Order: sequence, then structure tokens, then C-alpha cells
Amino acid sequence: MAASSSDLSNCYCGYVRVCERDFAVRFFPAGPTTPARADGCKALRAALSGHEATLQQRISKCVKVSEFLAEVRDLLERLLRELPPPRQWPEAAFYELLMEELDAVGWSRLVNISESLQELELEVLDEAGRPHTLRLSLPPDYPSSPPKAEAALPAPLELQWPADRSGQARHSLKAAIEQFRAALSKHQLFWDMLDDLDAHTWVLEPQNPTRDCDVRRLAIGQHCSMQLTLHVGAPTTLPTLQFLGAEKLLQQHRRALNARLGLWNAARSVRANLEDVLDLKFPTQQQASSEGADDYSVECAVCYMYDLDGCVPEVACDGCKKPFHQSCLGEWLRALPTTRQSFNRLFGECPYCARPITVEAT
Repeated sequence: MAASSSDLSNCYCGYVRVCERDFAVRFFPAGPTTPARADGCKALRAALSGHEATLQQRISKCVKVSEFLAEVRDLLERLLRELPPPRQWPEAAFYELLMEELDAVGWSRLVNISESLQELELEVLDEAGRPHTLRLSLPPDYPSSPPKAEAALPAPLELQWPADRSGQARHSLKAAIEQFRAALSKHQLFWDMLDDLDAHTWVLEPQNPTRDCDVRRLAIGQHCSMQLTLHVGAPTTLPTLQFLGAEKLLQQHRRALNARLGLWNAARSVRANLEDVLDLKFPTQQQASSEGADDYSVECAVCYMYDLDGCVPEVACDGCKKPFHQSCLGEWLRALPTTRQSFNRLFGECPYCARPITVEAT
């Protein structure tokens, strides 16, 4: 830190140098009845913005210029070091090339672009006409360095950059889009299966699935549901299944799965195969509403919510088939004087039908 000053009676005027930057300051020492105070240039006020009270507290008892300069220097050094490094802006040639490349690939593909023009979102349609977004982050020295790419795909997107005759890699928006389109073509059957499920079943979760999501939880009636996970590399084969609901009802689905698994035909859709193998018809949300949605409801019968702090109902009564969050049912049973606890389990009566029900104590 360097400082120069000129004394004006009881006022100090000068400069402090911190992190290779000069700041003009004025210092009024503490008097018998007044605390010390300070003022400075616009750059100093900007650097101390939001920390004025801290500075005032630290200099309130300063009576010497050296004390004041030490406090200001210490606070400024900490604040300036916490600031992010200055942004490295591309040169003019970067923007000229970017405009040329957008002209070549078509401005209609551009969904979004950042203020610096280094973050782009480009829309690409797959073979079925489904829109997909390719997010590209261009480094300041683009095209010398490759862009970073992100997309909602069930498998990682890794762009490859072939070298030209001079041995230099050719980075361009056109090449990125072509590789993205090639990656999309590998997952057409995967998305066909998921789109068919989304269109012809009641998907409980996720409510707004992205194109990289391979999981669906479907309503199957009687307060039961089924979660399936498609195999990305073989989407028409038997997915990983998990049944959720009253165990007494789920037994029939498990028995059907074991007995009729030979009916699975990989040439058909996953939905059609599951309906044949499980001997059921998946309801849509519209059908369930018209038939009486209570039989299909999967909301907790205590709190009337489905998602509770990231948890879904995972306990069901074997009598009335009502689903419950484990925490909700546990809290309900604890309030009943007839509930018994053995080790880490609670034994009591269903809130709706009074049938015996048990839940893990949490």
C-alpha cells in the first residue's frame, strides 16, 4: 500500500494503493465527542458497497492516519480478493465468426443466447420431429478451443473434433449440430417407448420429465402404482419394475409377471407388453377421473399430499388399500393409546378401516 496526503486542519486527504489499484480517500479523525469518519472516490465507494457499516465500526476509534490506512487496506484487500476475476472477453474476430456460423446453421435454431454471446441454446428436431436443445459454451479463443456441450440425453454427449489436413481440429457450430443429430438418432426407439407411455397411461412421476429421464411411475388402480426404468440400450426389453401399494394386491401382479413373462415380444411397445404380461389395462388420468379417481388416488390418506419433502406414500393398508407416507402414518399411530411399539416398529389400527397396520418407527 502506498499513500500520499495533504493535511487540511483536521482532515486527511490522500490515496491508498491496494491490489494494484489506487483509491482516493478522506479521513476525519475521532474527536472528543465524535467518531472517526471517512469518504472516498467512486471506485472506493463501489468496492465497499454493502460493507460501509463494517468500515465505520473499524475506524470509529481511529485517531491516527496510520491506524485508518491499516484498517482500510485490510478491508479492501479482503473484499477485492473475494471478487471474481475480470471476465475475459473475446476479440472482434470471435463475434464475426459467430455471426457467420449462425447464418450457416440458421438463426431459426437459436433459442437463447447470453449477453456475451458465448452461451448458446440451439434447437434441433429429431427424426420424429421432437425438439431437443443443445447448449454450447464457447471459450473466448473459439474456434481454437472446442466448445463445451450439454444436452438432455439418456447417455453422455461427447463431441469429437476431427483434424483437417494441417492437423488442426475443426470446431464449428455446424459440426456440433451434426454430431448432436447423430446422437439423437441413437435414442429414437427409447423416446418412442416413453412417449407412448406418457400418452396412454397416468404418469404419476416425474410430472415434467426431461429427455434424459428413463423412469416412469404409473398408476395401475386400487391405490397401487408401478415404477419402471427403461434400458437405454434396449428400450423394448422388459424394464426394471417395482410395484408400490398394498402387498395383498401386488401379489397378483407379481404372479402374473412370473407366469406370463414368455408373452413378451420385443417388437411391440413396452406399454402393450406390460398390459399383456400383467393382464391389466393402464388407466389414463382422464379415464380415472371419469370412473371415480378415488380408486386410483395415490395421495397420502393422512396429509392428502403425494410428494411430502421428497417422499412419496410407501405404506398401504391391506384392508381399505389407502396409501400413507411412513412419517404421516407413524405420527398418527403414536397419537393413539392402543398403538404398540416393538423395537423399531409401530403396531396399530388403520385410520380409515381400523384394520391392523404396521409401520417402521422414525
